[in-house]
Amino acid sequence: MKRIARVALGICSVLLAGCHRKVSGENGLEFSFQPWVPLLAILAGIAVTIVGISVFRRNKPIRGLLLIVGAPLAVVVFVPGLWLDRVIVNNDGFYSRHGFWFSPVAHEIKYDELSLVQVTVEERMGRRGKTYNYYFDCSFKSGKRERVPLGDLMREALPEIAEQFRRQGVPVQMPPNLPK
Repeated sequence: MKRIARVALGICSVLLAGCHRKVSGENGLEFSFQPWVPLLAILAGIAVTIVGISVFRRNKPIRGLLLIVGAPLAVVVFVPGLWLDRVIVNNDGFYSRHGFWFSPVAHEIKYDELSLVQVTVEERMGRRGKTYNYYFDCSFKSGKRERVPLGDLMREALPEIAEQFRRQGVPVQMPPNLPK
């Protein structure tokens, strides 16, 4: 019982600490995931693999093999992205890198090249109800357009990016009645 209480206390402490970090560096403000996030994902993968071995031994070989193979595969595919994803905000622009480690998506937006930024919301219906995806639709003075998804790290950096838009005189169009 004491062991369970300690584990629960440890998990609560980690959750209260937050999963994002903001660090001021030579390139500007850098937003990334806390180091414990990918480590916790690795531990979860190890735990699922151990459960898979137990399931395999209980005469459920297919389910067990799926867990034994699937958990490490998921760790290899998803965890490196948690270490590599980041948003950097400075006086010149912002940089966003997200996605899989083997096929990342990067956006480098310079404020002085922008003519307009529109915040776009896409609503999707799923089994659990409505979900919303948010984007910056960036229009450049050159006529080019680029859509930047507002994922977890971008939303964390949003106050700083919005302040830079204001300082640099970049017009931003927001839809009325933004869903939360």
